[in-house]
Amino acid sequence: FRSVQVKSGRSPDLVDPDMTADNGAVRGVVVGDARAPPRGNRFVNCLVACPCLCATLIMAVCLVTIIGSSRVVASEGANIFGSGANNDLGDMRTREWEAYSQAKDWVKVLGQADESDDKESDCVVATWGSERPCDSKVYPNLTQYGDMVMTLFISKDGDNLFTESQIKQLKKVEDKILEHKDFEDYCLRWDKTGMDTSCDQPLSPLGLFYVDYTGSGSSGTAEVFDNVDALDGSTDGVLGALEAASLNADLAQIHGTYTRQMMGFMAGAASSCSANGMGSPTAFYVPGTQSCLMENSMGSLTVPQTSKDVYRAMFPFVAALRNPRGADLQNVEKTLKLAAYMKSVGFYAPYVDYFFDKDFSIANPVSKHSRGSIRFGLPLPGYKNSDDRRDEQRDKFSKWFRDEFNDYLQETQKSGDVEVLFFATPLIREEFLSIILGDLMKVMISLALVFVWIWLQTGSVVIAIAGITEILLSIPLAFFFYYIVFGFKYFDGLNAMTVFIVAAIGADDIFVFMDQYKLSSYNPEVCVDLKTRMNWVYSRASWAMFITSATTCAAFICTAVSPLPQIQSFGIFSAFVIAADYLLVITWFPAIVVLYHNYLEGRPCCPCCCCGPGVDQACAVQCRVQELWPCTREMQTSTEKVQQRGTEEKPLKRAMERALSGPFARFLGSKLGAPGTILGFLVLLIPAGILASQIQPLSRSEEALPSDHPFQRIWTVSGEEFPSSAQTTSTPVHLVWGVEPINNDGIDVLRQGAGAKGSLVWDSSFEFDEAAQQHIWDVCEEVRKMEAPKLKDFLSRDQDSPEKYGDVDCPLDQWKAWLERAGGPGFPASLAEVQTEMPAFLNSTTKNAYGQEVKVKDTIALGFDPKHKGGSVRVVMVQVKSQLQSRASHSGTALRTSYDLFQEWVDEINSDVGRLPAPATAAKAFQVCEGDFNGPNWVWMHTQGLFQESAITGACVGTALAFVVILLATQQIIIAFAAFFTIS
Repeated sequence: FRSVQVKSGRSPDLVDPDMTADNGAVRGVVVGDARAPPRGNRFVNCLVACPCLCATLIMAVCLVTIIGSSRVVASEGANIFGSGANNDLGDMRTREWEAYSQAKDWVKVLGQADESDDKESDCVVATWGSERPCDSKVYPNLTQYGDMVMTLFISKDGDNLFTESQIKQLKKVEDKILEHKDFEDYCLRWDKTGMDTSCDQPLSPLGLFYVDYTGSGSSGTAEVFDNVDALDGSTDGVLGALEAASLNADLAQIHGTYTRQMMGFMAGAASSCSANGMGSPTAFYVPGTQSCLMENSMGSLTVPQTSKDVYRAMFPFVAALRNPRGADLQNVEKTLKLAAYMKSVGFYAPYVDYFFDKDFSIANPVSKHSRGSIRFGLPLPGYKNSDDRRDEQRDKFSKWFRDEFNDYLQETQKSGDVEVLFFATPLIREEFLSIILGDLMKVMISLALVFVWIWLQTGSVVIAIAGITEILLSIPLAFFFYYIVFGFKYFDGLNAMTVFIVAAIGADDIFVFMDQYKLSSYNPEVCVDLKTRMNWVYSRASWAMFITSATTCAAFICTAVSPLPQIQSFGIFSAFVIAADYLLVITWFPAIVVLYHNYLEGRPCCPCCCCGPGVDQACAVQCRVQELWPCTREMQTSTEKVQQRGTEEKPLKRAMERALSGPFARFLGSKLGAPGTILGFLVLLIPAGILASQIQPLSRSEEALPSDHPFQRIWTVSGEEFPSSAQTTSTPVHLVWGVEPINNDGIDVLRQGAGAKGSLVWDSSFEFDEAAQQHIWDVCEEVRKMEAPKLKDFLSRDQDSPEKYGDVDCPLDQWKAWLERAGGPGFPASLAEVQTEMPAFLNSTTKNAYGQEVKVKDTIALGFDPKHKGGSVRVVMVQVKSQLQSRASHSGTALRTSYDLFQEWVDEINSDVGRLPAPATAAKAFQVCEGDFNGPNWVWMHTQGLFQESAITGACVGTALAFVVILLATQQIIIAFAAFFTIS
């Protein structure tokens, strides 16, 4: 776009000195009066008369802006980059997310202990852009979640990863970590109370192939497969018993009963399955005990016998999966077939679906990909919890992991028949630091290339240094006016990309100015003296650069219509940078050019540069010795040389000028040149149109790292090649009652900064009455049972639930249990009972997974305001789990599909008719989804759509703006249409 304007704005690259008129004008190029401009331009005359003073004063102004900008950056620190306000504030999904965030913070503030309960602490932990107070509790060693290593295995040859040889290779990789002598000093321990110090089992496909059946009464997986195969009456390899219609619900009922009996046995309850009639943790692991408990649990249940037989036949395999893996490899073929059938049964699927890709099925029991993870624990010995000297613990563990495993894991990626990729959180900081340093190196290389190109084009290292300096100075100068003068307080990290834009445009402006300067040397009548020459150069170059710079600024300012603050900030700041570059290139840079002309242009670098045949060597060397001193003017300037040369002798043109003004110009001027060129490009439109018709919207999530980077490959493959699994960390979705979408009236992020927040709006129709309590409880039960249509399509199951129920965190569970305690009023409670019961309930205590007593108000997402209407519940939040994998890439299509399913479900929840009729006091629930690197998923889904719309809108606005500007600049409608067509 700029190149078209520069050429139409009288760039000299295509000009032949032979085409100049007697008065020095260029025929066919200059519109209007082409005579040399008057010598009275005061600013230019000042530059010529006092170049050093002008350059110094302009640089002083730049230094003032640099100091001002530096003080802002020093005071703001990393917070200068606003990364938390990249959303469309007018979109409903953004408003709902902001309402949820503020309501969650309100619940936290309301639930904080009194000042008398705990001493205030200045310790704060910052994670994912938010802060929280440090934990002060004491936890058993290695029982809190710490770092992890995610592994991804890809078969290099064929579609089946799980061959005997490749399984053994996977085991070798994992054993390197698991069998390390110090692994138990860092591993995550499964028992949160700290009584059992054994390590939690890794999440690995090898657990399916190296099952240890010791004490189970089974000889191996092959026997389990054959027993299940025989249940349908034939041993044909088809496990028909696992395809029964009601099997999933029956198995959940059996397993729930077995789990309750097992927990009672472990707690010491009386049992006929123990030799002494009493259960205990030790007796539980006696061979035969678990089978006895299993038979007892099925005895009183009225479920089909086939379901009992399936549970009994599968029991040895399922029970052995919880144990440490054995040393012997089980039958691979039957293990894969059994896993394929288990994947088709909702109850058994969570045991296997994490390890196989989306193409793995009963008809196709092979998988090209697999994955696993190994968890490590905190706090390390000598620390209270994971927050205690957090950086010190992290550095200690990272050093151990890096020293022991980094080189091995790097080498493993390229060896064997299996490609092993890993994402190790202990190494992520170093990895991203290297990526940042690499990006900074690319910036330096880019600027270095621009410097070299300016040097080659102008033939002067001094001009190249001045040019790159002017380019770099435009950034702090622009920031000063953007942030301090005009008061734009939101500065997005994307703005750092302007360095590449200004490098290109700044170099372009320098070329325009220097080409005009060199073109002036072709015309002795222009080079009467330096003042005349610089006025002629300045008038021509400044106008051409003004047109292009103004148009570019206008195009960037047009991005202000975008609803995304990051795009607005980028466009406006880029416009400031281009304007700053233009100001410097017409003020400071010409002063440097005058100094260059007076003291450096044509000056030799050594005395022997002038030696040659026919030259008086002694005289020439003496002359050059005098010219070597840059502070003297004992040399002939280029302007004087042009005057001395006169009109007869023509200067030597550069190679590009000779090519363009010679053969190429003659070709275009021929009968077939111009029509042939136009026809040739019209022919190129045919394949271009075909390719353009094949453009489709982005079908996958954009990649944050290069596609071949191991981290990016893990995220991409995990998101695209694997189905949802209960074993994955699924992204939470929150149902919210009690608040409405945030009110963003008067919020201007661009002016007020990333911290500008809308105001929370309470739902005046919400009341926590009996009907509302029952309705929210029914919603939680619906998720738990997973019996409603379509829920299994977008909700995840809870792997820790005995019945493999849907994963839901419902504050009504504890509230209901409190009301139904002995002497309680019963569930649901009236509004009057809520006022009296809720404060006692929230201040009651419960035990967490670590055996510690914590207040209920610190564990549930329910906000009770004792000052509102004598005490009322203002907000209730229920968390469910989506099937969108956390720490994975998701395309806009996948997000849209999941969003539509959730929104359809919420619409049913809010409806006053149907499966769960909503009362008027709880009929305005909305749902929000968390996210990862790109922010909340539903908000990011909308943002992706805006990026697509902006691309189309920007292209249309930019080309239309180009047409208008070129028409005004050239005053030629045909030229404007030709340029418009070329740009388009």
